[in-house]
Amino acid sequence: MSTTEEAARALKSLKDEEWRTLAGLERVSFSYGTGDIGRLSRVSRLPIERVKFSLDSLTRKELASRRGGGFSLTKRGVEAMALKDYVRKDLIFALGPIIAKGKESDVYEAVTEEGTQYALKFYKIGRTSFTSVKKKRASEGTGIRSWMAANYEAAKREYHALRKLAGLSRAFPAVVGYSRSTVLLQQISGVRLSQRPYLEDPASAERTIFESMRLAYVKAKLVNADLSEYNVLTNGSSVWLIDWPQAVDASHPNSAELLMHDVVAISRFFKRAYGAEAAEEQVHSFVIGKKSSLD
Repeated sequence: MSTTEEAARALKSLKDEEWRTLAGLERVSFSYGTGDIGRLSRVSRLPIERVKFSLDSLTRKELASRRGGGFSLTKRGVEAMALKDYVRKDLIFALGPIIAKGKESDVYEAVTEEGTQYALKFYKIGRTSFTSVKKKRASEGTGIRSWMAANYEAAKREYHALRKLAGLSRAFPAVVGYSRSTVLLQQISGVRLSQRPYLEDPASAERTIFESMRLAYVKAKLVNADLSEYNVLTNGSSVWLIDWPQAVDASHPNSAELLMHDVVAISRFFKRAYGAEAAEEQVHSFVIGKKSSLD
């Protein structure tokens, strides 16, 4: 069972004092990396004995961990708090099966009480790198703050990027909300272009991608900055541009270079995989609004 599934299972068993202790752990983990029982007692506004009792339970469930003379929040603890937040806001009722597993995130199906299905993305940046770094460092607190900050920031950036893109094109997934290291999204039934699936009209699919890039740049002032066949989904007829945590503003000093990288990555993939031809310089001029059409 994954850490995410374990986090979901923990929701029903945690008492109010344990949630308050987790919230205190989150604050001290961000600020200091670790916190002793006295500091946690002050932050959570709980008596020391109640904090001790809660920490015993949380460490057994691997939602918290002991670090020398202190304690810190674990990734499982972060995910439990995010799930609790969505449940509290009536955004989700249950966590379903895993939909996709990537290098930096896992995506699970999430269901509302009415049966609406969403995709819940859990960022896991540094799932291996920070583990190795932690073993090499004398002070573990820095590593804890690093992975927490990286995952929280990625979720926040993707949420705000997709909010800017909302309503511009059906090729941009709708975003419902975010909490800590997670983003709640419209669920899309499709496969990555990298799998070279059958496309009803490859040229039309490529055109839709470029038109969507234009809308993102001209209307939302955004450049994906890492667009490729690995973050485009398709069901054979429609396409969706996913993964926006690294998006940069059009005013960014490297935006032109990053946009050209995206154009080249997409055009060369379609040429290799589907034999579609696109003049990269002309496409770039279209995306930034200098040309009115791709023709």
